[in-house]
Amino acid sequence: MSTIKEVARDAGVSIATVSCCLSGTRNVKPETRAKIMDSIEKLNYIPNASARNLKISDSKSIGVVLSDIDNYFHADIFKGISDHLQNKGYGIHVAFTNDSPDIECSKIEEFVSSNCSGLLVITSQPQNTAFFASRIEKYQIPTVFIERRPKHSFAGFMAFDNYQTCRFLTEQLIESGCRRIAILTGPPAFSSESQSIFGYHAAMKKYNLPVLPEWIQTTNMTKEDAFKEILNNQQFPLLDAIITTSENIALGVHAACQIKGISIPQDLQLITFGEESWKHPVSIPGAIRTTRTAFSLGTEAARALLGQIANPEQKVCDLLLEDTIIHTDLHVVAPALSCTKPVHLQQTPLRMLMADLGTTHAISLLVESFTRQTGIPVEIQCTPHDLLLRDIITDTKKTQSTYDIYMYDIPWLEYMVQNSLAADITDDLEGDTSLRAAFVPENMDNCRLDDHYYGVPFVGGSQIMFYRQDLFEQPSIQKAFKKEYGSSLRPPRTWTEFNRVAAFFTKSIHADSPTLYGTSVAGIVDEEFAPEILIRLWTKNGMLWDAYKKVCLDTPGNREPLSSLLETLNYVEFSPLQVSIDRTVSDFCSGKTAMLVTYTEYANRISSSLHNSVIGRVGYSAVPGHSPARIGWNLGLNPDTNRRSDALCFFRWLARKDTSIYMTILDGQSPTLAPYQSNELQKLYPWLTITRDSFAYCHKRNGPYNRSSLVIPPSKIEAILCSILKKILLKQASLPSAMAQGQTEMESLFKAYGYPKPLHFIL
Repeated sequence: MSTIKEVARDAGVSIATVSCCLSGTRNVKPETRAKIMDSIEKLNYIPNASARNLKISDSKSIGVVLSDIDNYFHADIFKGISDHLQNKGYGIHVAFTNDSPDIECSKIEEFVSSNCSGLLVITSQPQNTAFFASRIEKYQIPTVFIERRPKHSFAGFMAFDNYQTCRFLTEQLIESGCRRIAILTGPPAFSSESQSIFGYHAAMKKYNLPVLPEWIQTTNMTKEDAFKEILNNQQFPLLDAIITTSENIALGVHAACQIKGISIPQDLQLITFGEESWKHPVSIPGAIRTTRTAFSLGTEAARALLGQIANPEQKVCDLLLEDTIIHTDLHVVAPALSCTKPVHLQQTPLRMLMADLGTTHAISLLVESFTRQTGIPVEIQCTPHDLLLRDIITDTKKTQSTYDIYMYDIPWLEYMVQNSLAADITDDLEGDTSLRAAFVPENMDNCRLDDHYYGVPFVGGSQIMFYRQDLFEQPSIQKAFKKEYGSSLRPPRTWTEFNRVAAFFTKSIHADSPTLYGTSVAGIVDEEFAPEILIRLWTKNGMLWDAYKKVCLDTPGNREPLSSLLETLNYVEFSPLQVSIDRTVSDFCSGKTAMLVTYTEYANRISSSLHNSVIGRVGYSAVPGHSPARIGWNLGLNPDTNRRSDALCFFRWLARKDTSIYMTILDGQSPTLAPYQSNELQKLYPWLTITRDSFAYCHKRNGPYNRSSLVIPPSKIEAILCSILKKILLKQASLPSAMAQGQTEMESLFKAYGYPKPLHFIL
């Protein structure tokens, strides 16, 4: 058996520090505590149980681990815990994990090392039995898990009987005439949610009713995620009833019903598990809820824990509490052919040609609400973003254009205006100052040329850096990085530092790397590859042309950042010529890569994927060098449209606060100020703050512009820029040779469009 002396030697600390860590007699730094706990686990050191019990009898402190302070249900559980324990003379130390497994592990380790008397835990990682066994069972710490049962039954468990509740509710719905019944829960890994699903299945089976896969949906237990899941469910308008396992989820369903024009309970029966509290009653008219007293659950859990502490030899047991149904006067739902209310529509829809992007799909889910409010039908046609400009030009050349509104990338602005592809709406905006004021100023600036506006912003954001925060903050990884590079591991601030960190997290270079690759780079199309190059050029104040519109591509200042990008490609799996942005996001979400520079439009997807797969925690940081590319798509009017008034009506609806919030929730990138001014959204989507800050220093991808010269299509400039890297990657040229060729090609392109102007024009 290992000794405390061996633990101290392995952790690189004194015996006294190990003793203090275990006894809790004085505070020990979190990183030191983590090293000690790692050594204890590695050496299988077990403190003297009788000595520990003596300490426990004196400590009278309980560690409480909760998932989210903003969850009313969990907050009231804590009130019940606190009330009971304080009446019994116990002190309470509470930690909130925000459903992050690595934070939960860290907080439990802190409580264990401080020699707490016992633990009360709402876990975010019930499947992590190895950790619980090594920290709780091994040290014989009395523990009661609440609501979410670990897969190993060495501790007590306290919850409401979700199986029986959900089975009863489903049976009641069936007996009232419902047949198409859906259930919306939290993650199935949580026993509270899986038991609800089992109860639902049991009732449907009892009545020999089929269950479609689309009728069982899971969320991260926020109203925002529930809203998104429901709107994306094609079966939603055809349902008779929905059961939700929390009021947060029910609120999301209710918001989706409002968008779809579905009335509760006339069109859809909604039932939710509810909390008995006059302070925050459910605010959904027509919904039915059970009543469960979270305060009582907390009280019973605390009572069970004190029973374990008083009698360590007693058998650990489970206790399930019953729900009460507030009322069972279920509305009998008629067969649902369509739940949406009829709207008197104009015959011709407002037609839009848009890029096939996440924000476009988000708005497609919301336009039904616009139509219901205005009577104006909307028809959206999506096309790949690299073909969109071509399709816009083709449409305007028709005798009768098909589309009234065009979505266009901000680098195309000058080209769109010069070629009469977007109408001037300056006068319309001057007469409606609230419309312009709704947008982020930098996004509104994306629509402005020569003090005139040619549309409104539809997408607005920038590039930011995503990184595996759980890995960056892991003490053993920090220690290994400092030993190898002599500096602290942190989100990189320069591209040199970025390459160093990327090398460290590439397994072929650093065998102990927890990820296979440091990063990934998208470049399958020029529109994706060019920004990867430009953000490195901008960091070094690199330029493709000077103030006189004279090409200056082949310069030493440009060569250095291109060399840096080529070095980055040593730490990726595939050549960027084979990789799309979507692939880079998928690789980061799956845990294959440690860092990713991409657009904020993908932030929601990244955060959700990491949370749902429980592989770690994502961090957000500015792009190295603080020179990101500004992302922006505008909506411009076809100059030949006869639907100008309807289009402006749509623009006003787009700028509304509720529309902007919904777009953000649905993985879109709203260009308005509303999401950045919402404390609730900023907590859910922490990248919003970084995005807003980045507007001050991000760069536009505009081409050279003179009123008296033809505008060069930006795609032609970026194609030449990308060709430099392509020639190198395909072994067709060295960096100096490729840059010289690029200089020649760019000069020819500029000359063909009238750049630079003769010297006497410049003067």
